[in-house]
Amino acid sequence: MVFNATFNILKVTSLVAALCVGAAGAQVGQPLAPFLKSPALAGVKQSASILTFADGSSAVLQSKGGYLTGAKIVVANSDKAAARAAELTGVLSGFGTGLAEPMLGFLKREDVVKQLPTGLTIGADPFSLTVKSEARLLTVDIQMVRVADGTFAATKNALPAKKNVKGGVVLRVYSDFQCPYCRQFESETLPALLRSLPDDVRVEFHQFPLESIHPVARPAAEASECAAQQGKFWAYKDALFRDQSWLAGNPAPVFIALAGATGLKADAFKTCLAERGGKAAVDAGLAEADRLGINGTPSVFVGPYKAADPYNTAGLLSLMKYVRAVEPVKP
Repeated sequence: MVFNATFNILKVTSLVAALCVGAAGAQVGQPLAPFLKSPALAGVKQSASILTFADGSSAVLQSKGGYLTGAKIVVANSDKAAARAAELTGVLSGFGTGLAEPMLGFLKREDVVKQLPTGLTIGADPFSLTVKSEARLLTVDIQMVRVADGTFAATKNALPAKKNVKGGVVLRVYSDFQCPYCRQFESETLPALLRSLPDDVRVEFHQFPLESIHPVARPAAEASECAAQQGKFWAYKDALFRDQSWLAGNPAPVFIALAGATGLKADAFKTCLAERGGKAAVDAGLAEADRLGINGTPSVFVGPYKAADPYNTAGLLSLMKYVRAVEPVKP
């Protein structure tokens, strides 16, 4: 989990927590009914969409399609307000102390305390937390981070949905061919996911070579785009992850050999590789990743929502259900 904050014109990014937790553990973003019956709410008064705790703190719940989509926590403003707000944020997010402890440390920072009266937004994937001190109250608004419509770039590098139906879901994978974690996703998570994938899900691959730490990632990405020009992206992508001998020495001969094994036209592929015919597509992928604020690979989005844990198959499938329930069906 990357914990950061943005307030006014000042941006502060704090890696307070590096937690690998799945979206399936979250409360916001999960079905509402099971949450209301959970042990965490034992003894809590429930009236319509309002939870009232024994100390007078409250949470106003937001829901749609049977799912908890957000919540606003309200606590009395005292010397214990930050601790209580952080604790309840842990409860409502489903991450417990994994989020509450770093959040409390953040809220105690002198520069943050000064900004509380005007409010600040904390990013804690997959949530956005807006914290504000108002008169006698301290409030925390928890929302699932949603990418604005029109932000994602179109790509033909995809496995189409088995059935083209309204309300289908797009799973977007932002990946780096030299990244060992991306290879883990490709060899373990994606095959398991594809076996359970609903018929209305389209899977897209988006280029995000981390050039500063993976010097051969861009050449591999450009090679895959040369394969895409011959309609063989997915097979070539799989070959690059499967056989990584291209990481040793000059990668071009291996790229060419893999092209032959994938059934590509050799001369056209060699020309594309030599002339960097895939550069523009990779540049577009890097620009898209920058626009989305992605800082690591693999990064996975289900519809307009980023998955907290890209390796959690159950969490990804659960997020697909959430998207179907809360997102409008487009014509």
